[in-house]
Amino acid sequence: MGELCVLGIEGDTKIMWDVDSEKECEAAKEQFNLLVKKGFNAFRVDKEGDKGRRLERFEESAGKIIMVPIMQGG
Repeated sequence: MGELCVLGIEGDTKIMWDVDSEKECEAAKEQFNLLVKKGFNAFRVDKEGDKGRRLERFEESAGKIIMVPIMQGG
């Protein structure tokens, strides 16, 4: 099971997908790509929450992906 955690100003959301379901993987990938186009950064982390790595493209085998909006200063 994969998990896409989206951190946003209106609250956090989670998108789950079954890695064995092509339809669910494709839907999660579409959301990932949409968020990247909006300026979010993606990070793959392991189940224990240890430091992960930045993702440039969707990895359906990732256990957990955290999407973080770009911070803007004023």
